[in-house]
Amino acid sequence: MRLDPIDPIAFVTEFFAARAVGRTLVIHAEGVTALLREEREARLAALLSPLSDESVFYSSGSVGRGKAVPLSESRLLLSAEAYSERAGIAPDDCVAVAVPLGQIFGFVRGIVNPLLVGAEVLFLSPRRDPLRDAQAQGATFVLLSPAQARVAAASSGNVRLSGVLSSGGPLADWAAARIEEERCVRVRLGYGLTESAGLGSRQYLERPRRPGSSGPPAPGLEVTIQAPDGSEAGPGETGEILLSGGAVFRGYADPEDPAPFDEGRRLRTGDLGFLDMEGELHVRGRAVSSIRARGRLLCAEELEGAVLEHAGVTEAAAIPLGDAFGLLIATVDSSDELLEEVWKHLARRLPAFARPRRLRRVERIPRSPSGKVDRAAAAKSFEPA
Repeated sequence: MRLDPIDPIAFVTEFFAARAVGRTLVIHAEGVTALLREEREARLAALLSPLSDESVFYSSGSVGRGKAVPLSESRLLLSAEAYSERAGIAPDDCVAVAVPLGQIFGFVRGIVNPLLVGAEVLFLSPRRDPLRDAQAQGATFVLLSPAQARVAAASSGNVRLSGVLSSGGPLADWAAARIEEERCVRVRLGYGLTESAGLGSRQYLERPRRPGSSGPPAPGLEVTIQAPDGSEAGPGETGEILLSGGAVFRGYADPEDPAPFDEGRRLRTGDLGFLDMEGELHVRGRAVSSIRARGRLLCAEELEGAVLEHAGVTEAAAIPLGDAFGLLIATVDSSDELLEEVWKHLARRLPAFARPRRLRRVERIPRSPSGKVDRAAAAKSFEPA
């Protein structure tokens, strides 16, 4: 059975109806074409029984075949329950969901987790200021993508919200700090994958936000950092993030997709990060998003994070340009003065080898339906006209 996240009320109703009768669910991200949905479902029909307790999400593929990720009821519930103590959502709260439901963060954090504790859920399409829009609808919490959170940071005025929960990509510390200090709303971030039912790490609502941290590992989940030589990395040492625990999926539905596990059945995330001395996870970016510049290996997400520290930059994407890179940015205005300020900020912030060769301004950064930077589309902005 297919679920269409475009109509959120129908989406939720059909999800619980299908679960009640034991139907296998297939959930596509918003924006996936009818042709691609048909191709995916035809493939799944030969691989999965129509009757099961699994819901199939798609990972790493909004315009291509993608990878089908089956998640059982127990995995989804484990993920939702693990964060009840951290999110701070209570039965008398109202959660405004402004992120896609076809994305695991929106689905588990926006639907399953609030309903488990008896909270109300509403679906929000922000127009100008996501925080004021959520408050106007009676919300006490709001789930925002990093891009939406940056819009909220650029707006002004106190609002009566208990918290902003965000995930799905890096959020510049200046944006989180401005929402907390200027708008008096707590911002809490986290990390998780579709393959782990969204479970990974998350900051506690009642603890101060620590810049750069995604919070401690979730209950019931083991986070290991593997050094380049295969050994377990020590505190502060960067390596690949490995996950293991009851929420981690059983493997991709399609046998043509290689198993993402190591010899110990730990999920190889492909993400780089480290655990600090307090045991909190810091995510540095995707290993596959690494950029070679001037003979050195750089992390695209860290470069983007550096330029996003400037309050005039709302979005960014780092694009390889031979043995250098360019930064595609969206800004609050189109003035030459702002662009010059951004160049000066990067000169102060980054060592010479890590500075972009080119800086190009666009109205918005191309993104996939799940909200992630579409790097292939973004790279076209640097191609000759």
